[in-house]
Amino acid sequence: MELDQNEAQAIVSELKRWHDEARSLVNDAADKSRLSSNSIDLLKARLTKLKGEIKDAAKYETLSRRKTPKTDLEQFFFGPAVRSTSANFRMRTDTSPHSQSWVRGLYEVELELSYALHNLEAYLKKNS
Repeated sequence: MELDQNEAQAIVSELKRWHDEARSLVNDAADKSRLSSNSIDLLKARLTKLKGEIKDAAKYETLSRRKTPKTDLEQFFFGPAVRSTSANFRMRTDTSPHSQSWVRGLYEVELELSYALHNLEAYLKKNS
């Protein structure tokens, strides 16, 4: 497999961005006593955006979000990562940040993305 460093970095960046947003959503909802109705609405909007981005990426499994031939990195790393994360993103977008489902659902997303990042970064380290 030919290694395109720019593409590899783009995939790592995208997966990390989603991972960090999932972690941020958990952290921002951690202090339940400080959650106002406005902050809950903002958290739900961010959750909806995150879920939409991942589901959209899973449609074509390409960085471009278009139906184009997949590169090797997309085929072996990005595609499986978004497909698995999307399939395991079972949390409804109307889930309350007050509930344990919020933390549990986002933890599953984080875990999937961490696994994908670990595999890709290990591959890049070995083949750079």
